Amino acid sequence: TQAIRRRDRWADWAVIVLVAVALVLGLALRETVRSRTVPFAFPEAPVSGRCPANWVRETGDDPLLRARDPLGGEFRTTIELRSRPLAAGAEPAIVLDALALERAGQVAAYRMLGTDQVLLGGQNATRRTLATRRTFTCVHVDSNPYVDRLPVVVRGVDLALREGDRVVVVTLLADANRFDANYRYLRRFIQALEL
Repeated sequence: TQAIRRRDRWADWAVIVLVAVALVLGLALRETVRSRTVPFAFPEAPVSGRCPANWVRETGDDPLLRARDPLGGEFRTTIELRSRPLAAGAEPAIVLDALALERAGQVAAYRMLGTDQVLLGGQNATRRTLATRRTFTCVHVDSNPYVDRLPVVVRGVDLALREGDRVVVVTLLADANRFDANYRYLRRFIQALEL
């Protein structure tokens, strides 16, 4: 009976180790799939980079690129890319002000939280870019008459990157409760951006 108990204990430990290894491998696979990216390029802007592979991508004139997380919940996390002309002596904050006016007319309860300057590192560690960052909140109301949903508080951030006679604006929009967790997508997007 003592030998049987000892074998049972080894079997219990083997099951625990196997489950732990399976969980670690599953989490690693999940992160690998979530971090995959695909390239994009807009020669007319000229801007190129990489965006999440499993996100739904739309291209157009303004924004040039809009990528949405299909598994984002009631409000899908969104990354937008815009390119706008700007005179040589003008501040990038002017473009962010114009964008704020556009949004204020399109969404409910738009409110700017703050504007500051940040130093961003690009794909090369030696390349540093000074960007103007503006954070804001708004309320997203689903206009679909067939879906009964409560409004969602959305938090967003615009990063304006000056490049010669134009400004490239990268925007992250996410549910306010999930904003911090989704901020990594913006960091990866900015690091892969080539102006």
